[in-house]
Amino acid sequence: MRIICLVKYVPDTEKFEYDYKTDKINRDTSRLILNPDDKNAVAWAMQQKKRDPSTYVEVVTMGPLKLEEPMKDFVRLGADYGVLISDRRYAGSDSLATARILSSYLRQREYDLLLTGTHTLDGGTGHIGPQIAEALGLNQFSNIFTINEANRDFVVVEALQEEKTYRVKLKNPSVLSVTHQMNLRLGFVRYENIESNVDEQFALVDNGVLRVPMAQIGGNGSPTKVKKNMVIKREQVEHKVVQVNDEGIDQVIHFLKEKGYL
Repeated sequence: MRIICLVKYVPDTEKFEYDYKTDKINRDTSRLILNPDDKNAVAWAMQQKKRDPSTYVEVVTMGPLKLEEPMKDFVRLGADYGVLISDRRYAGSDSLATARILSSYLRQREYDLLLTGTHTLDGGTGHIGPQIAEALGLNQFSNIFTINEANRDFVVVEALQEEKTYRVKLKNPSVLSVTHQMNLRLGFVRYENIESNVDEQFALVDNGVLRVPMAQIGGNGSPTKVKKNMVIKREQVEHKVVQVNDEGIDQVIHFLKEKGYL
């Protein structure tokens, strides 16, 4: 089975820089982390490869050049190939323009399953999976929390839609948008592999390769127009440690009553 995981690195909600002049997060200087839903997509793919070493796993992202090493780390973890799609001309792309760019790359590849996350920490549209499926003419389903069965011909999944659980069988190739409720663990690169040279299993792709028309990428190719962004900063809350005794229990009960939980 051939699996391609589409992942996104999102700004760490605790460590990011906002450019108030452009009204955008500065992704070049902000700390980026792997989106939780996408992490589960990769973790599931890695599990399949562990069970069946003949499974091909490729991980693809679109973002700034500083993501080259994180993408190579997927190879060091056991993936067969890592791809970074990066081009200054892609800056400002909304979900539709992003789906066009990713679809342009995917048309050149062979796969049975496309895995991605349903939502991201920096935007909850859930558009990417369905838009790619529409562009490529593939079956798709979102909000998946369990993949019960998967082979080259079909997949059986369970998903939560409008507070109801659905069990669905899809013919492959298909696009599966999963959620972090899968609760899968993605391991770390082993110490002996940290500095492994994996250049032959990595590709940097730009629009010189994909040749997506300029009118379909970046801000010009994005029909979504953001009227205003709001930066919400979390307040630092003082932590209090209590003893595991009657006095400590009384303090916890008092705190919960004070906050209206009891």
